[in-house]
Amino acid sequence: MIVRSAVSQAVLLLLLSLFSTSVLPGQTPLSERVLVIYNANASDSLAVAKYYMEQRGIPAGNRCKIAVSSPESITEEEMDRHVRVPVRKCLEGDRKKQILYIVLSWQTPYVVTIRGRGFAVDQFLADIWDEYAPPGHNGMEVGPHPYFVQAQSKAKIYGTYLTLAAYRALPGALNIYSVWRLDGPTALLAKALVDKAIFAEKYGLSGRGCFDRQHGAIETVGDTGSGAGDWDIYRAAEFAQAAGFEIIQDDSPAEFGSAPAPLRCTAAALYAGWYSLNHYNDAFTWNPGAIGIHLDSASAANPRGGTNWSANALLKGITVTSGAVAEPYLEGLPHPDQVLLELVRGANAGDALLRSTQWLKWMIINIGDPLYRPFTKTSNRIVEHRLPENP
Repeated sequence: MIVRSAVSQAVLLLLLSLFSTSVLPGQTPLSERVLVIYNANASDSLAVAKYYMEQRGIPAGNRCKIAVSSPESITEEEMDRHVRVPVRKCLEGDRKKQILYIVLSWQTPYVVTIRGRGFAVDQFLADIWDEYAPPGHNGMEVGPHPYFVQAQSKAKIYGTYLTLAAYRALPGALNIYSVWRLDGPTALLAKALVDKAIFAEKYGLSGRGCFDRQHGAIETVGDTGSGAGDWDIYRAAEFAQAAGFEIIQDDSPAEFGSAPAPLRCTAAALYAGWYSLNHYNDAFTWNPGAIGIHLDSASAANPRGGTNWSANALLKGITVTSGAVAEPYLEGLPHPDQVLLELVRGANAGDALLRSTQWLKWMIINIGDPLYRPFTKTSNRIVEHRLPENP
């Protein structure tokens, strides 16, 4: 009886994963499973929200209004009264289970201060019903959320493919959401994130992959401490190469743009690398649809400006990025190898980032369109058993 139950669940997972990437008769399109939040007190926030919804065919009824004092940072009390309450109201009824993705429009706050410490507003919305972490607790205290997939980079052990829709259809699944924002230095750049994602879906994501490690030859690096970051980046490069991309790798402590690292990474489609705190080396040109993750404790300290990596990558043309508003610790950042593997398997950005980031109610914000699927035409190019063996 136990074996039969396990087999039945395995079959259910397989069927859900296969079928949830395309719309079948009677299935709700993913465009109808997005809630878009705008700030009524900020100019152009509604305009960006409407633009996104029009381009993706998101129903007008899936728009949700908040009104907050600041488009940047709010208090815990304001989060509860003016964000959590109205958003929960927008999710009442069938929408609680129907919605998979929450998208914050431009000029919505990204930091909430709780007991003197800054956290990402976005990740508290991801667990808005407190089903993963109870009130007063954060993800680091609770542990990995149930949709996160554990992996071992050096051992090359990765979990199975599972869409968020498939996970949420399982009995007992938590009502957690993949939360994103259309953000950047200007409203025009926020809208452009949608345009570039749609362009790459239509014409294909092209360019090269650039991967910037820092600890030297990978065979000398252990998969612990900061070495774990190098292994994540190394495997991400392997996945990109297996998917047919030309790749450029650097294993020196210097970043791209600083000798002895490569001085340029032009026509970049994929990037993972590190490390200089709260800094962007202007060594890249980004192709439409480009996805990049920089392992940095302040990589998204302010997505609209300053010296941080995310704001400047957005200014220079990247389409999707993810970063930290405050110290997340390395294990709290998204794992770039897992992100890239999920994407080339056919996941959209919303699923790939949530499945590759272990803690909610923490420090990470995702910037871009969660519906973006860069490998809709090429997801079969990667055959995992053909990946290079360990060095």
